[in-house]
Parts: sequence; C-alpha cells; structure tokens
Amino acid sequence: MKLPEDFEILFKNYNFEMLDTEKHKELIIKTVLAKGDWRHIEKLFTIYSFNEIKDVFLKDFYGVQELPIPPIYLWGSLFLDEKEYWKFRNMRRKLNSIEKWKQTRKIYNTIK
Repeated sequence: MKLPEDFEILFKNYNFEMLDTEKHKELIIKTVLAKGDWRHIEKLFTIYSFNEIKDVFLKDFYGVQELPIPPIYLWGSLFLDEKEYWKFRNMRRKLNSIEKWKQTRKIYNTIK
C-alpha cells in the first residue's frame, strides 16, 4: 500500500513512490514518530495498529536507538511502562555533557 501524499515531505531522502507500507514499515514508523506533525501521527495510527507502532518503538528503544532522544522521551511516555520510562529519564539526567553526546547506536561485527 502507498503512503498518503502529505507524507512525502518526511521522506526527502527516499524515492517516495517506491515506499511500501508493509515492506518499509519500520522506516516509515520511525520517521513519522521522529519528524511527523500531528496530522502525520493521526494517519500513522490509521495505517498501522497501536501494537505495530509500539513494537517498532520498543525494538528501537531496546536495540540500536535510531530515534533521537526527544522523540524517545515523548513516545516512551506512551509505549513504556512508567517505571521503565523514568528509569531511562533519570539515567539520561545523570550523564555529563560528553556522555549525552556519545553515539548511542550499537554496531555489531557480523563477519566471522
């Protein structure tokens, strides 16, 4: 299925016509959660179920953390349980400036 035309502004670095809601589900959800405005968010929840969006968020949160910190704070308040959310916020608060700017993505060596 194709994305709504007003999503095109969010995907300037991609061939918008080639994006498919099933094949590129994680990319679409993460991009809209990070860059979308309220109209995009409402449409995202009509394209995907709450649980599909939550699963993509949690996979990113506990995995590579490609989402920027402000969207993690926002969506974490919805998708994480309260204890886990505040544990993350408090951990981030205790970091010094250098630690806050360190790379958060984890790179794994898959070559054996």
